[in-house]
Amino acid sequence: MSSFSIKSVGNQAVITVDLSLITIESLNRLFERLRIEELIQKANFSEEVTEIGTDIKKSWWEKNREHYLEGIVNADCD
Repeated sequence: MSSFSIKSVGNQAVITVDLSLITIESLNRLFERLRIEELIQKANFSEEVTEIGTDIKKSWWEKNREHYLEGIVNADCD
């Protein structure tokens, strides 16, 4: 068996995952993210709202980048 496989059955996709590679909790987070993406698409936000969201994320990253990456950047140098 491969690590992941996806097959189409009618109008559905059947996903098979080797559970020795990923936890159920990780799969639940992945599907929660997909559910959120679905809700966002259904909301049909205007381009203006999308741009505001992009600006908010950019601003957050600029303010928090160093703290968020603290200890990661030089981790491979040890």
